[in-house]
Amino acid sequence: MTKKSIIIDPKAHSELTKLAESLKMNYGSLVQEMIYYFKKTGIDPKDAVNKNPALMVSALDKRIVSFLKVQERDILKPLRQDVFEYQKIQKDDNANLITAINKILNQHSVRTAEIKKNHLENFNLINSNDNSRTKLMNSELEKNRQAIIVLCQLIDDKNKSGALDKIKSIFS
Repeated sequence: MTKKSIIIDPKAHSELTKLAESLKMNYGSLVQEMIYYFKKTGIDPKDAVNKNPALMVSALDKRIVSFLKVQERDILKPLRQDVFEYQKIQKDDNANLITAINKILNQHSVRTAEIKKNHLENFNLINSNDNSRTKLMNSELEKNRQAIIVLCQLIDDKNKSGALDKIKSIFS
């Protein structure tokens, strides 16, 4: 590496010495890193003399806050409003669905009660008809018994064969 010299005033040389000692670097390395730093960041060292870093940070902070407020206004608040509206729609839809389900359940309950009542009425009607048929059958059987007894009496007038007693014993 070849040595090159630069001319600076004594005050700047004193500042360079202090800076090199505080960063524990030699003059060449420090100047080299300064050059790379200014090149990478695009900072103009002439402008930095007049600007206070605290004011620059404050201005940057204001820009960031302004940016966040714009984002909040343009994106977050409308998004939040959309979420609230969607939530309200969902609540309304759920309430309507619950109402419809309850209505269907009530209709089903009423219809089930009607069907149960109809089945009970039909069952009672069947039982009633069955009782009537049973009475009619018993009545017919009693008539047949009486007819058989009368026939036996006519056939065997004096009950010599004992047929009448046998028939009576069968029916009793």
